[in-house]
Amino acid sequence: MDLKSLKKTRASYKAKLTIFKSYIETLLPNKILNSIQVFEITARLNKILDLYSEFDSVQTDIEAIVEIPGDEHKEREIFETSYFGCVAVAQELLSAASAEQETGSVASSGANAGKPDLQIRNKWRTDKGQPHPGDMVVIKDDRLPPNRWLLGRVTTVYPGTDGVNRVADVATTSGTLRRAWNRLCPLPMNLDQDAAPAPRGPAC
Repeated sequence: MDLKSLKKTRASYKAKLTIFKSYIETLLPNKILNSIQVFEITARLNKILDLYSEFDSVQTDIEAIVEIPGDEHKEREIFETSYFGCVAVAQELLSAASAEQETGSVASSGANAGKPDLQIRNKWRTDKGQPHPGDMVVIKDDRLPPNRWLLGRVTTVYPGTDGVNRVADVATTSGTLRRAWNRLCPLPMNLDQDAAPAPRGPAC
């Protein structure tokens, strides 16, 4: 494929990402998703997860063709920043929806009435949501918009006295950072299009 065709294909991928980003932005004012929105964002997220590998393949070909790839490296950086930021926000919305659903289930159960602290404590002491080496995460930074949060991979975890991992070292392009698990947004790996996901990590 020649350079012109490659850039045309890349433009198509960038347009798809822009559409997904615009969709996510329409959901942000709602904070909590309803059931229809959960299914829709899950389906859209599954589609967008394949987009990066397609973009990466075309972008690599472009960088190999041009004589001075500096501008093309910038194109890659811009796309990756926007892509991983959008994925992180989508995952955050799904995590919040899942947490809200769990809270509603506990509140509606008569057997659990009057025991909110016990419910929270039991959930906290399980290994659900623990960071594990190799997990891909986005580091939450309140100073920056989500599309500028750092992407990294968990390298080391630090368990508390109860054996639950709550702190992790994350390798990023800016070096290794140590963060509490509730400051990390785990990226989804394999999502089921027919059901809302059960995120491994906490809501960001």
